[in-house]
Amino acid sequence: MTDANTFPIERIGRSERIASLDVLRGVAILFILFMNIPWMAHYGPTIHDPRLVSWAPFDRQGFAFMILLSGTQRGLLELLFGAGIMIMARRAMAPDGPVAVADLHYRRNLLLMVLGLFNAMVLFWGGDILLPYGMTALMLFQFRLWSVRAKLVLAALLLLVPVGWGASDYAERNAAKAAAAEVTAATAAHRAVDPEVKAKAADWDKAVKGTIPIERNAEKRRQAAKIHATRTGPFGAYALGAWSDWTFLYQPAIFFPTLFEIAGTMILGMALFQLGIIQGRARRRTYALMLVAGYALGGALRVAGLQEIFAFTPEPKLRWMTDDVARIAITLGHVGLIQLALLSGAGRLLLAPFQAAGRMPLTTYLFTSFLTMWVLFPGFGLGLHGRWGFGGMMVAAALIILGEMLATNLWMRRYETGPMEWIWKSLAYGRRMPFRRRPAEAELAGEPVAAE
Repeated sequence: MTDANTFPIERIGRSERIASLDVLRGVAILFILFMNIPWMAHYGPTIHDPRLVSWAPFDRQGFAFMILLSGTQRGLLELLFGAGIMIMARRAMAPDGPVAVADLHYRRNLLLMVLGLFNAMVLFWGGDILLPYGMTALMLFQFRLWSVRAKLVLAALLLLVPVGWGASDYAERNAAKAAAAEVTAATAAHRAVDPEVKAKAADWDKAVKGTIPIERNAEKRRQAAKIHATRTGPFGAYALGAWSDWTFLYQPAIFFPTLFEIAGTMILGMALFQLGIIQGRARRRTYALMLVAGYALGGALRVAGLQEIFAFTPEPKLRWMTDDVARIAITLGHVGLIQLALLSGAGRLLLAPFQAAGRMPLTTYLFTSFLTMWVLFPGFGLGLHGRWGFGGMMVAAALIILGEMLATNLWMRRYETGPMEWIWKSLAYGRRMPFRRRPAEAELAGEPVAAE
């Protein structure tokens, strides 16, 4: 017999898994490499100039592809994270629900944070998402009981924060431009200039210099050479450089709006799960609307943003304010597209290979970090850092993704889960989880993912 204090909390069984969520997760965890590889193989995050290595038409196309998708795979993962919170909390949907459910939620996410630290400090991936995702998820369990409407309102408010942050950046750049004009006019008239105005004008001068191509920019050449030497140099220097990239993302101007973005998108995922949308239970019309509206709005904003980037001017950019709107819109478009495809036999067949990666996302994500940050790009590995422009990097990412799709599907034929998932779940549940695969596993290609 059990009571609220001894309620047995079990892992999600195979029969309870929602195949469409595995597909969405697989697409997200694989395709996120298209956005990450410029930081792994190029000069991000400290030099924001895509022209550094090569800027041929193929590179411009590769860069445009990356910008159009930028942030949307994280968006999918964040929506799925929110959905996962609702799934894990399915036995605690009352104020007096078993405390063991909350214990499990916090253990899982604390362990995820540990894996994030491992990813950043041992595997050297500075763009790790596991640590901030775990940190954010710790705060969201309390919202499981909120109504859908309340969740949607809260998500919208949280997602407005990065928009407001971008508006602040826009205003600051405008102020710097005005200050530079004031300094120029005062200098010509031999008038004194306020030190604060001079400081703002210096920000504008820095922005102007940042738009100058590397062949005419000695400072940019110096920075690029330093980064390349660190990435291809001795192990100690490489490790320090990787940790520096990681801590760069935790400066307040980047970290705080990112946390609001993550929290808002996760709560949106919780609401979409309650509505049955993210797990494939909505009507075709709903997914068609998400596809058309999401891609139309998000695509238009991203194309406008690309035009601003390709101008290579120091002018304040509207994309600083619209980029997160575009990210959410395109992410919802992805959900609509994938769920529509899963409603057809051909679509299920086409997307079935992504299901395996979606069932072992931690292993896939951490292996990608190891492959790129330990094998392909460092000097103690193959030393491929700085060899390719954006076109080459997108091709390399596509080849890695294909290899990982093959590997995950071969693995899941024999095993219940990935090795990192097995460790994570075993520690979270406090007991050894099943590892080898048992018979009678349902496959997506042969089992419809119906819209109920």
